[in-house]
Amino acid sequence: MQEEGLEVQTARNADHYGALIHHLSLIRNKRCLMAYVYNRAEIIRDLAWKVGLLHELPCEIQEKFNDSEEQYFKDHSKSLKMYMSQLNLDVNVDMVPPKDPYIKVRVLEDLGSGIILSDKSANFARHSMHFLKRTDAEQYISRGLMEELTS
Repeated sequence: MQEEGLEVQTARNADHYGALIHHLSLIRNKRCLMAYVYNRAEIIRDLAWKVGLLHELPCEIQEKFNDSEEQYFKDHSKSLKMYMSQLNLDVNVDMVPPKDPYIKVRVLEDLGSGIILSDKSANFARHSMHFLKRTDAEQYISRGLMEELTS
């Protein structure tokens, strides 16, 4: 090295700082990737509450997940279902405290007849309006099959 005109101390410092910069950039990239993965996991957990635990994800959302994210959604839903069954309580209902136990809804897609609710069975034809218990209608509202009518 001295034959090339380089001092040993200068070469060592350049290598040291180059390795340090490389190491710090690896740590930064790792932090960015972990933040991205955490954000995706948060979105998946929120979807479990919005879509409902008893239902599959819509195809347009499910095709955007990779295999590990689909498995995470299934495992998260499974653990919440187990928790609810142990408590014998549906924690997915009434996410917002209701003002009235009954709501007026309009059916957006034809659901057919013979759907049995807690107190009656009805024919849910497209664009028909019904006065239902909030607990019965909320699962259909969250899936986008009904909409709540406010007056």
